[in-house]
Amino acid sequence: METSPFILHRQAFIFNGSMNKNMGSFLDLITEFLELNAGNNRPLLLRLTSSGGVPEQIFGLCGLLRQVRAEGHEVQVHVLGQLCNFTYAVAAEADHVMIEPTGSLVFGQPFVTTSGSIAKMEADLKLQDNLFGKLVKAIVDRSGGKLTEAEVRGWKNKHITAQEAFQFGLVDEVLPTITEPVVKANLPEQSMRFNGSFSNDVEVFNEQIWLNSWLEDSKNKDRPLRLYLTSWGGTVVQALSMYGLLCEAQRQGHHLTIHIVGEAYSCALWFPMCAMRSGTVLIDSLATLMFHPPWMSELSGDLDTIRYQLEVDKGVFNQTRALLSLAPGLTPELLEEWSKEPHDRYLSAQEAADFGLGKLVFGPPRKSRLQA
Repeated sequence: METSPFILHRQAFIFNGSMNKNMGSFLDLITEFLELNAGNNRPLLLRLTSSGGVPEQIFGLCGLLRQVRAEGHEVQVHVLGQLCNFTYAVAAEADHVMIEPTGSLVFGQPFVTTSGSIAKMEADLKLQDNLFGKLVKAIVDRSGGKLTEAEVRGWKNKHITAQEAFQFGLVDEVLPTITEPVVKANLPEQSMRFNGSFSNDVEVFNEQIWLNSWLEDSKNKDRPLRLYLTSWGGTVVQALSMYGLLCEAQRQGHHLTIHIVGEAYSCALWFPMCAMRSGTVLIDSLATLMFHPPWMSELSGDLDTIRYQLEVDKGVFNQTRALLSLAPGLTPELLEEWSKEPHDRYLSAQEAADFGLGKLVFGPPRKSRLQA
């Protein structure tokens, strides 16, 4: 197909969740992209976070992306949080894969549930093994020979950091951490708020969809962004996904203000680090912050499986704990001490400011009722 010689501004979509039969609306966005951009070369960017999904649905998305590329569009993937198991096949189809410094990949053996006659169960196992073989091939091919089939097939709950993913050839670029202040443009500040848990919740997804669209709108170039934050925590994957999107906002030149107005517990405590060196962090005097070691749901399985899962969780915890050490007063030694405590560590707004987590702010004085 003949395409325009001019590179058009990319189209960016975001997906956060399980890649299963409920991802139809996301597939609709891509098919609509093909219809609206027939004959041009507009790049397609997918910002992804996913804890897994149904292999057949995932490979269906891969096939659709192959058609996007066949029609002359470059496909880019931006890993915001984690990609787990078969969902990496989507990244493997892209022309260029970027990952947040806090992002990661997780691989393991396929989980199979089957019932029926012996012949049916044998057929089910054969199908799943064939699907797993496609994923293994995608990983090995993407690595350019740095990984072997035997090595990948032997992975059990393998946690791969962003830097390791780059070394293995599984991603093309680890996006830079913003360490220099982003100049605050003299433009009206855009406000957004998050009040709740970073979990598999519609509000979390809607906030990310809105922010993704806002970032891609040229009318918002260099416009400052303020996040009003109240959260009691949630899942690591969902928190890192939003964290990565806020980091991308700063890479695009938006001065970011993280304004903690209520609580910032557990993984919500990471968010001041997003703007620690590049933006502004404000902590309302009524706010409370909290640190604790990771709290995991019940694990079951054979000893090897549990050991592997614990190693994955410890790897993620060490990775995120390194974020907190960006605060001047939260040394690795102090965080190690807190990690061994049997209770949660609560910080008043004043204590958080003293540790260097942000600037303490107070409400303005009230006018006297006696004033005319």
